[in-house]
Order: sequence, then C-alpha cells, then structure tokens
Amino acid sequence: MTKSFTSKMPIRLRAADILHGFERFLLSVQAWQAESGEIVALLGPSGSGKSTFLNILAARMVPDEGKVWYGSTPHIRVPLVPGHPRIKMVRQDFGQMPFKTVRDNLLEFAGIRSEAAEDRAVRTWIKTLDLAPALTEKARGLSGGELQRLAIGQALIGRPGVLLLDEPFSHLDPYHKRRLQDMLRDWQKRSGATVVMVVHDVRDAMEWADRIDVMQDGSVVETGTPDRIYSRPQTHAMAHAFGRINERPQKRVPKSLVKHPEAFVIDQTWYLRPEHLDESQVPSTALRVRVERSGYEAIQIWEDAGQAWYTRVS
Repeated sequence: MTKSFTSKMPIRLRAADILHGFERFLLSVQAWQAESGEIVALLGPSGSGKSTFLNILAARMVPDEGKVWYGSTPHIRVPLVPGHPRIKMVRQDFGQMPFKTVRDNLLEFAGIRSEAAEDRAVRTWIKTLDLAPALTEKARGLSGGELQRLAIGQALIGRPGVLLLDEPFSHLDPYHKRRLQDMLRDWQKRSGATVVMVVHDVRDAMEWADRIDVMQDGSVVETGTPDRIYSRPQTHAMAHAFGRINERPQKRVPKSLVKHPEAFVIDQTWYLRPEHLDESQVPSTALRVRVERSGYEAIQIWEDAGQAWYTRVS
C-alpha cells in the first residue's frame, strides 16, 4: 500500500514501496520524499544503494516494485530521454556525446526553439561554467573536470524542477569544486529547484544540504538536518564520518565524563567529539603525543594506557 505524506511544503519528488534486488543486494525504501526547494544528500558507504536509488528517482532504472512521482504525477517516460522531462540527472559517467562540440552537447536536451535564445543560453552557461576556451572543442578532448562541469551545464540549461547529482564534485580540483558549489547554490536559490545528491565527502553534505539521508545495506537508516546528524547520529558509521572522535564502551567512561552534555551513546558505546572535550577533562595520566592538522583545524592526540583521547586545538 502506498504511504501518505504530510508536509508544510509541496512535495516535489516522492518514492514509495521501492524494492529492487540483484545478486546479494536488496534496495528497500518504504517511503521517501523531497519537498519543493529542498536539498537532500544521500550519504553512506560504497554499496549502500545510494546511486541505485538515485537512478530509480531519475527513472533510469525501473525498480522491481514501487513507484516514483514528480509532484502528484507518476513518472512518464519520454522517448529517447529517460525519466520525467522536469527531472535532470548528472551521472558519474557524465553522458556526453564525445564527437559533438561543447556547444552542441550543452544544447542537446535544452529544448530551446530559437537560435537567438540558444546563443544567449550558451553564452551564459559557458561563462558560468568556465568553459569558454573549449566552446568549439569536441567533448572527447575535455579533462575530467571540464566534462563534469559540462554535464552539470547540460542539466541546468533545461531548467529542471529536480536536479539529481551523483557525486558531483568527485573529479574537481579544490578551486573548481568551490566555484561549482557556489554556482549551484546561487542557481538553486534563484530556481527553487529540489536537489538530491549522492556525496562521498560528508563535508559536501554538511555545507549545502538541508537534510541528510544516511543509507546502509540498501535502506535509509537515519535522516535529519546536518546539525542533528553531526551532534546526535544514530549509527556508528555516522559517528565516525566526521573524523576523529572520542569513543569508549559505556561502562569504561570516566565518571567525570559520563554525563557530559555533548556526549551521545549508540549501542552501549559512548562518543564525544574533540571540540567538546577540554584539555582539563583528559585523564591526568594521558600524554599528548602529536597534533594532526587539517587546514585551519587541528586535533591534539593524547594516549592513556594504549587508548587515545582527542581534543581540538583552540
């Protein structure tokens, strides 16, 4: 039976009773939705079903059971273009036509009917995507980062209501990654489109997503805002997803830290993030052995009887 949904915002994309299996893997998503203008990140380990689910949302893959809706309308397949015309997906393999130019690839699915409008759109997106030197070049000659930017341009030029991104920043150097993230934020604010993205780096989800859906073994095992997922995760994987963390069996936590207000417990395991542990709270028998730096952040590592404590360098 299809689930019913209630929401303060209109539902832009919805999936219900999804079952899809092959070999030893089974994707099972009973009820899922994304609101109009919402940005949802699908996060989880390799093989958890993120990309499979994204392909089902895009109608590039038909599930064994279940349905997907855009608004209140089930997917309608358009000849030669998989999925609903208002849903655009950027795949990991990009999907460009290698022997066509950058311009022709951009316009492939744009649906623009006049040459003047085509020229305006191309000029806008070539500048936005920093592809101007490659405008007349064949797609096969582009770098991985250029192909990725071109693929995103192909999707956005069609003015989608839903944008699906499969690891959109994986081939980009830090400079182009930051520029593309900023561009996508600006585009999403102006368009009000719904974005669903599979991400490998949890920081990408933290920086942009309104909601994180954590997938594991083919199912969504927890969902929440980035702040909630960070401060009160429900799974061990998400407790460790953000880097170093203080971890102890609940019975072996020092009495002074048992009731720490920022600590959380998962399956009898106690956790506390480094920024919430003051140096004065580290056991007096612990020795500081090194400092690990990651950009402007730094973690102090302490050892006590073969176990580590982590504090943030202030």
